[in-house]
Amino acid sequence: MAQTATVTSIADLVQRIRESAAPGVAPEPGRVRDILEEALATTGDWIDPAYQRLGDGEYALYPVYRAEDGRCSILVVVLRPGTPLPVHNHGSWAVIGVYKGREHETWYRRVDDGTVAGRARLEVEQTFVNERGTAGVVPDGRIHTVEAMDGAPAVSIHVYGTDIVTQQRSEFDLHAGTERVFRPPFAEV
Repeated sequence: MAQTATVTSIADLVQRIRESAAPGVAPEPGRVRDILEEALATTGDWIDPAYQRLGDGEYALYPVYRAEDGRCSILVVVLRPGTPLPVHNHGSWAVIGVYKGREHETWYRRVDDGTVAGRARLEVEQTFVNERGTAGVVPDGRIHTVEAMDGAPAVSIHVYGTDIVTQQRSEFDLHAGTERVFRPPFAEV
């Protein structure tokens, strides 16, 4: 059985993801998922506690890496239990790995044709539970939301095939049937 190298920090994880792709090429989501799962199998608390604070908001988004060419970025995300993230898209693929806690994720399908600006009709396509130590790919174009489960905060690592801080994204209101620009607040350490 092959021995998995221990991840010691976010910087170590960033380096492994950067090394997984040729220069000038975005990492491949399946390879990123494998690297993230290996990292999540590492015992101990290797994410700096400063990136695990929730603060006063419903969630905290910590940018820990942004490639100069905009082809990759990484966030540490902290979710307050019982408060889902807004329903949103990414404008890119994403790989999400659960570091602490458990997350309930819901994927949506758009059922209108998208021709009316500011309007969107969505229906639930799939729901599932993301356990601690698991990582999954969210395909480009997917609309989803996540929330912490079990009455405890969840901490996860999100890797994107774009600079998620500057990426044009949408937020969807299921009840009003609307779509608007999504500009979430990013936290600083």
